Amino acid sequence: MKTAFLFPGQGAQTPGMGADLYDYSDTFRRTFDQCSQSAGVDLAAACFEGRGMDDSETIQPAIFAHTVSLLAVLAAEGISADVYAGLSLGEYSALCAAGVLTPEAGTALVRRRGALMDGAMPPGEGGMLSVIGFGMEQVEAATAPYPEVYLANHLSDQQMVLGGRMDDLMKLKDELEAAGAKMVTLLAVKGPSHCPLLSGAAKRFAEELAKIDLAPPAGVVYSNALGAPYPPHSDIRALLCEQMRARVRWHDCVEHMLANGVTRFVEIGPGNVLAKLLKRRAKGAKVLSVRDVDTLKAFLSEEEG
Repeated sequence: MKTAFLFPGQGAQTPGMGADLYDYSDTFRRTFDQCSQSAGVDLAAACFEGRGMDDSETIQPAIFAHTVSLLAVLAAEGISADVYAGLSLGEYSALCAAGVLTPEAGTALVRRRGALMDGAMPPGEGGMLSVIGFGMEQVEAATAPYPEVYLANHLSDQQMVLGGRMDDLMKLKDELEAAGAKMVTLLAVKGPSHCPLLSGAAKRFAEELAKIDLAPPAGVVYSNALGAPYPPHSDIRALLCEQMRARVRWHDCVEHMLANGVTRFVEIGPGNVLAKLLKRRAKGAKVLSVRDVDTLKAFLSEEEG
């Protein structure tokens, strides 16, 4: 059985996430505290009490710390995967799982990433729009009259997220609903992601990436920008910058994993968004979610069996 560990992105945060794990596991608590210290943010207050969770520079390190602390618990049990993939922010957890980033360096890095993304446009000028029930061709046709609206996240064959200027997104929302889209929702974010409107932020982020050490991946890691694994000797920094300003090709990542024999998917981190997507796409695959003490115990029990 070929296993993929999947890691969620921003938007997966839930109130109180990780509080039970923090009390339950010394390994989780130790890793989480190290991440919090490195980030310079009280991540316990953020995750357990929701403090400061309106800003990406808190949300991103909070989700990252939760995922890599859970990953540390699994690693302590000798559990790993054949491949690693994460959605947007989750790609950093995947890189951490493969030894490219340390938890401490990764937490500080994604805090800076969140701040740059939130500050890419003046407040209220940009946003993101979730579209469910239309395929790629329908979405591209609808956005064609709007040169500053972009397909930002390709999540599945019937689920996309657009990024662009808010005025255009509001018009598109009405048009897509009138055209018969199943659900069209403005996301609660401070600005767009994964589109050319973040080109300036991506350039500034390149300066942050240049300051940290990256090790070669000790395993197969998927690049959102490529929709496929990082090639040998690829420029990881360049692809992470590209991810900030280009489409997240999650649908392509999933199709690549399925085509290459992955039959078990384990989402690690808060929420279970990626697990739900996989259950709809891969009916024959085993799909699990590890996000709290109960699901962790269930997963460890299965591994022992």
